[in-house]
Amino acid sequence: MSLWKDIVFGRDNGMRASIRRAVGLGGAPKAAPGANAPRPEAAEKALNLGVEAPKDVNPPDGYEVVLHKDALKPGQAIEIIVAGKAIAVTNVDGTFYASTNTCPHAQGPLGEGKLDGHTLTCPYHGWAFDVRDGSCHTFEESSIETFAVEIVDNAVCVEV
Repeated sequence: MSLWKDIVFGRDNGMRASIRRAVGLGGAPKAAPGANAPRPEAAEKALNLGVEAPKDVNPPDGYEVVLHKDALKPGQAIEIIVAGKAIAVTNVDGTFYASTNTCPHAQGPLGEGKLDGHTLTCPYHGWAFDVRDGSCHTFEESSIETFAVEIVDNAVCVEV
């Protein structure tokens, strides 16, 4: 039962649980998806990003500002919700990459996974993906969708 709880609601120490606690929802969400969505300020605080996403940046057409470039340290990954889509954003030595946040194996939250170089490993069953092109090191027939990333001023912008 614990695995299903983790899959549906996230881990107790994961990003989704942090956001629920920050906005006062406590444990598992009781409302339908999208209802009572966390306020952006509360979500940023819950993620412990430390640096707020720039609000005065005009991203390129088709891109959305997802975070400040100093908010995610090299070697880190994070889950961000943008344009209604959960994405994993990673920082590999100052170069940012973005991909779908869902592992194709068991829908694990890749943004809560471990980043080692260009390899992002799912926290559920260890499937490993190359953040540059989405290829899977664990099961060659599988992959994850990647998104273009551009840095504009201090903003990390993702094409969604």
